[in-house]
Amino acid sequence: MSSTKHITQGGQVFSYMLGMFMQVNKRISFWLVNFYLILLPLIFYLKVPLQEIKNGGLYWWLYFTSAGEKALYRVPPLYDVHFDGQLFRFTSANILKDPYMMYAGDIFLQELWLSFVWASVFVGILAFVIYRFLHRLGQRQAKDDVIGGRTLTEDIKLVRNMLHARREASPITFDGLPLKLNSEVQNMLMHGTPGSGKSNAMNKLLIQLRQRGDMVIVFDKGCSLVKKHYNENIDKLLNPLDERCENWDLWRECLTTPDFDSMANTLIPQSTSEDPFWTGSARTIFTAVSAKLGSDDKRSYNKLLRTLLAIDLKTLRAYVAGTEASNLMEEKVEKTAISIRGVLTNYVKALRYLQGIERNGKEPFAIREWMKTVNEKKARHGWLWITSNARQHESLKPLISMWLAQAANCLLEMGENPERRVWFIYDELASLHKLPELPQVLSEARKFGGCFTLGFQNKPQLDYTYGRDYADAMMDLLNTRFFFRSPDENVAKWVRDQLGQERIKRFSEQYSYGKETVRDGVSFNKQQEDSDLVNYSDVQSLPDLTCYITLPGQYPVVKHAMRYEKIKPVAAEFTARAINDSLDQEIEAEINERLKMGAIPDGVNQVIDSLISGHPIELPVETTPNNTVTDVAQPQPIVQPTPNSTTPKNSQIATGTASSENLTESQGGREVVVDNLRVNTDTGEVLGATTGHEENPQDLYDSYTRMRQEEKEILGDPHANHSSSSQEFEHDDPNWEKWWCWRLHRLPIMRQIIIPMKTIIISSATLKPAGWAKVLNPWD
Repeated sequence: MSSTKHITQGGQVFSYMLGMFMQVNKRISFWLVNFYLILLPLIFYLKVPLQEIKNGGLYWWLYFTSAGEKALYRVPPLYDVHFDGQLFRFTSANILKDPYMMYAGDIFLQELWLSFVWASVFVGILAFVIYRFLHRLGQRQAKDDVIGGRTLTEDIKLVRNMLHARREASPITFDGLPLKLNSEVQNMLMHGTPGSGKSNAMNKLLIQLRQRGDMVIVFDKGCSLVKKHYNENIDKLLNPLDERCENWDLWRECLTTPDFDSMANTLIPQSTSEDPFWTGSARTIFTAVSAKLGSDDKRSYNKLLRTLLAIDLKTLRAYVAGTEASNLMEEKVEKTAISIRGVLTNYVKALRYLQGIERNGKEPFAIREWMKTVNEKKARHGWLWITSNARQHESLKPLISMWLAQAANCLLEMGENPERRVWFIYDELASLHKLPELPQVLSEARKFGGCFTLGFQNKPQLDYTYGRDYADAMMDLLNTRFFFRSPDENVAKWVRDQLGQERIKRFSEQYSYGKETVRDGVSFNKQQEDSDLVNYSDVQSLPDLTCYITLPGQYPVVKHAMRYEKIKPVAAEFTARAINDSLDQEIEAEINERLKMGAIPDGVNQVIDSLISGHPIELPVETTPNNTVTDVAQPQPIVQPTPNSTTPKNSQIATGTASSENLTESQGGREVVVDNLRVNTDTGEVLGATTGHEENPQDLYDSYTRMRQEEKEILGDPHANHSSSSQEFEHDDPNWEKWWCWRLHRLPIMRQIIIPMKTIIISSATLKPAGWAKVLNPWD
């Protein structure tokens, strides 16, 4: 049935199309034949004189009819022949033998043939023009009309010719495709997954910038660019772990207190999920101490770090007295000051790698002073390289972010000059701390000659670091964009949206047919709609080195397949500096101690999440720490008193410090006290509280009883049917530990149990895997 239907449909459509085609040809042929019949004599008349037409025509008439004259006439008739205004009379025999008449006959026949040829040529050309016109008219009718939006092309020559025709072609090109003239000051984006071609495009750009002699600041994460473009004779490099690093001077860089504030804002970034009080307070302390050290002739990074991290709070309080940080160091808020100092340690510790940097024998260096040399008339300006590799990046991230932010801010201090060019090439921007001033600099850099090229792997990375609104604001300031492959569906859809749409009138064709031919017909119409330039799958499947390029202005989106730029290395990627000899061991000890204290909250959150959800967490694996500068100090065991002894408030147990010499044996293993809780270190079993606990066991048990009663009143005792819910435990009962661990697992309003929760969590931070299992799954 379906075959018959298809044959019928095909036959009806073909029959209808054939009939319509013949109808069109009939009309065209009618007019062409009429035109030919008019054109042929017209050409003949214009080419041959009238005398030759008459005489030549007479000659050929008599040539074909003279044989019948004898039968028609007794006396041969005479024919008029006009020649040069005279009239002659000849018989047919004389005319056929007369040389002139024979000549006239030849001219007549020859010109008639030529006129036929020319008329045929003209009519043929006319027919071709008519059919061509109708063909294109049909094509245009069947073609979607672009009435707005963008267009997509792979014709590089077409776009290049458009740029040259408008005199907007830049000397900076990418494999034959020039940028729009002066669009570099409107900033560029290079977006794509690793290995898709971003670095190759940057290499092409850097080669041209070196030839132009422009000043360039390059952030090279991975040191893949520095080895191909670094020039040790004129370039500068900032990486405190690289022996080629310049002797960067913080106090030459920051001349005023606002300068230190700007440094602190990048060195200590504000997280999108943290309370701004802590980072803001840490920034205030850093600014106060750094600015005060600026007037000290013996200032150094070692002294700065000792002041911020190593000296006691009382001494630090005296040092910042009279500054905006003094209120944060008041004795009455000492616990808050300790927390602020912990936040400060987490970021300022990166400065410790600058210790001993002055020993390299180089002159003090400041980005501010170096960038001012752009105004000097030089054939070629040097470049500033800020580098890191995968192993170093997390440690250097605060420093790198601070240097890049400082370079961008210095651009705005150089005075307006749209003719100069200062390039900022940021590879893997999303791997840095948030640069708060970057969106503002991007918006104003054009007046100062700043050209920013930002590279990152995907937009969500930027959203995570800067927040979505902040990231969107930055994206709006990047006018020339290179979009390489993005395998993720959501990222590819975002790229598709960034490439834009075209507004078209889409053609549709409908056939109608029936048993009667009067019902046969075809209808055409066009509907306006918006359509994406590319499908997101096209973005996902882009080959390496191929990208979509968008130029500012009314230019098509270009799909460009670039060539690989093979460049020989000219410098080492990284030359290690002997950093351990420059580190202050006292500062390292303080940093390690702070890191140890800062690690406890992570364990707290992990245990709390497990207790709320009722699912055990993955047990930590015991590892042997390495003796490096970043090792976290292990918690020290506490002296275990005898059961009958009392522990004074100021004893080692109360202060939480003791040596490991006084550990006691309990149940086949060593027993330690952690935050007033007795723990067996071999089994991880919590044995109970010490006698030095702030609350005695009976009071603690009474608080549990009251809590259970409140829960019954609120929830109606949901554990009434549980065999263990009515069982009471004494503090010394071994099952007492299981009881309150079970209560913590079952209790919906667990935040009411502050003291037991803290005891479990802090203790579990030092337990072996068996101890974790005991705390999180007490009934196993």
